[in-house]
Amino acid sequence: MRRFPIVILFAVGWLFLSCSPEEKHANNVNNVNNVNNVNNVNNVNNVNNINNANNVNNTNNVNNQDGGPDADADAGLDPWVRIEDPADGATVDNPVTFTIAAANVAMVRLFADDWPLGDAWDPATRTTRTYDFSGTGYERNVVLRGYSDTAATVEVATDAIVITPRETDIGTFLGDMWNTYYYLAMESDYAGADDTTLYDSNCAPIAQVPADFSDDICIEGSGRLEDGRVINYARTCACGRTCPTGGIICYAVLDAVQFPWGMGSASNPLEPLRSWAVDNAFIARGTILYAQEFDGVTIPSHDGLGGFVHDGCFRADDVGGWIEGNHFDFFAGTHDMWIALENLFPTESTFNVYVNPGKCAYLAP
Repeated sequence: MRRFPIVILFAVGWLFLSCSPEEKHANNVNNVNNVNNVNNVNNVNNVNNINNANNVNNTNNVNNQDGGPDADADAGLDPWVRIEDPADGATVDNPVTFTIAAANVAMVRLFADDWPLGDAWDPATRTTRTYDFSGTGYERNVVLRGYSDTAATVEVATDAIVITPRETDIGTFLGDMWNTYYYLAMESDYAGADDTTLYDSNCAPIAQVPADFSDDICIEGSGRLEDGRVINYARTCACGRTCPTGGIICYAVLDAVQFPWGMGSASNPLEPLRSWAVDNAFIARGTILYAQEFDGVTIPSHDGLGGFVHDGCFRADDVGGWIEGNHFDFFAGTHDMWIALENLFPTESTFNVYVNPGKCAYLAP
């Protein structure tokens, strides 16, 4: 009976020995699982970290696409200047008021044809400048310059426009006047035999020309020969062909460089589309004139003339035997330009004419 406990102990010991490895294996498995769980957690963390990193990168990319919070600030530091008014190409009343805008410059200054329109100024204190141009009726190249220093010596920005100042002073009303036209007769416009002699004031021959050209130059008062010489009325004489309007005319050969379009009554050059022949008892020679109806009219292009918008400004440059009182003879330059002007203002049209207009002062002799 005393051997029973030993058997029991032996059995228990055997059971313990046989069961321990499995329990240890199970524990090992649990340990592995635990490690795996830790790894899984780590992996999740790593994934989260990667996602977080990606999110950061995405945020950075968004910032880069937007230029970042500092990009706009950096771009806003660039110096610039701009002429806001008048518009480029505009015709404007004189005096001209300029409106400007500027940023990141210390001083600005306006120039016209490289001539300063007053001193430099701080654009933060004023954005306009008014200037009275002494010359009007033609284009002026206006430049606004911006400077980084208060001494206005370091230029950092510019803007430029072209304007045409026009004088608003149209002068004193003279009255209504009516028109005819004349031009420089061209020998090249006439066919036929050179069977007519033109003479100078000493009755010395100048050239042989077609009779029709002789008649035309007699009426117009001046002409250009085929050889390029320009001749002009000198006086009545007893030699040569009788003019269709009566009398015989002798001519003077002019300097074609100084008088390419003929000579006026005071030995002055005639200017197409500007010179008028007038009655000096009504309008003194050299008087500046303004014809309101011509202001703003586009002159068609012919023979190298025209192709611009007229400002209505003219000058009393010549006289004529048939011109009396409020009649004026408009110098068209060429025959074809005369025909074109007839389509705008036919002969005997009426015009409101002013004398000594400030806007036409640039034509003063």
